[in-house]
Amino acid sequence: MNSPMHLTLALPALNRNTDAAQPATVLPSLNKMMRFGSYAATPARPSEFYGRFLWHGSLLEHAKPALGIGPEQAAVFASPVWQQMGMHHMDMLGGGDIQIQAHEAETFCLGLSRFLQTDGWHFHPLRSDLWLVALPAQPDWQAAPVLDVLGRIDGSVRAEGTSSRVWLQKQTEIQMWLHAHPLNAKRAAARVPTVNGVWLWRDIAGSRAGNPLLGSSSPWAQFYLGSRTGAPDDFDAWMETTRRHNRPVSDGLLFLDDLAVTRHTDDAWAYKEILESWEQRWFAPLWQALQQGRLNSLTIATDGPQGGSLTLNPKAARAFWKKKKTFAGNLGG
Repeated sequence: MNSPMHLTLALPALNRNTDAAQPATVLPSLNKMMRFGSYAATPARPSEFYGRFLWHGSLLEHAKPALGIGPEQAAVFASPVWQQMGMHHMDMLGGGDIQIQAHEAETFCLGLSRFLQTDGWHFHPLRSDLWLVALPAQPDWQAAPVLDVLGRIDGSVRAEGTSSRVWLQKQTEIQMWLHAHPLNAKRAAARVPTVNGVWLWRDIAGSRAGNPLLGSSSPWAQFYLGSRTGAPDDFDAWMETTRRHNRPVSDGLLFLDDLAVTRHTDDAWAYKEILESWEQRWFAPLWQALQQGRLNSLTIATDGPQGGSLTLNPKAARAFWKKKKTFAGNLGG
């Protein structure tokens, strides 16, 4: 007897969360899923969504041993960013968005450790886009995780707490140091965004329950506790992956965050291109697998203030009386 086959497709930034006009997308299979599926609204900040699917417990406590840092050591995260202040807002791109290289991260971290050595700050590159700072004592400030501040945000966003002025001071000092760094001169000459700031933040608590086979190329999946493989190209490739791992599809989680950069850059055309590619590679074959009974259920989940999950089963299409829906930037319709 075959095992029940269930699959979760987690797609951060699937919802556009904007009133701005966007190019029409041709997504017939996703439209059918929206028509026949059951939608449950579960708003979530990006950091909550990533943590729900990709790790359990403190991200900081996972990171420390990866860098040879003891659990008792006070530390925070430092995310290298490109940022630009507007009149009433700030635009910010993360290290992955601007493609910081490993050698650049190592150079920046070494230089910043020297720059702030009298304060006892020591920078360690966990990834090119995510650094850890060992501190003399645990700080008395809280700031939003970097995943929640990328893109366009209120320009007044700051840390909170009794030491919030220290947070702002250090951010400013680091920004000034980065402004004159030779690596940024090279990046500017190559016409790529400079690393003109860091975002200091404390931690994200993950709530991953269970460890299904994960298919994801997101760097945030590095501390996933179960079996993990890179994001497959399409549904057929995923089926082959499950066979190689001797795992049923019921044990499946796909976390595809290709759309995240389009949210940070507000690039509607890149958003359209990715979605229409997914229509061919994911939505159409998944809908077919449901119709054929090869999948017992499919859940599509996304984040944001209008985030939630769409659940389908093989009998869903029998509800012919349901009104047709067209995806227009919101999975909930």
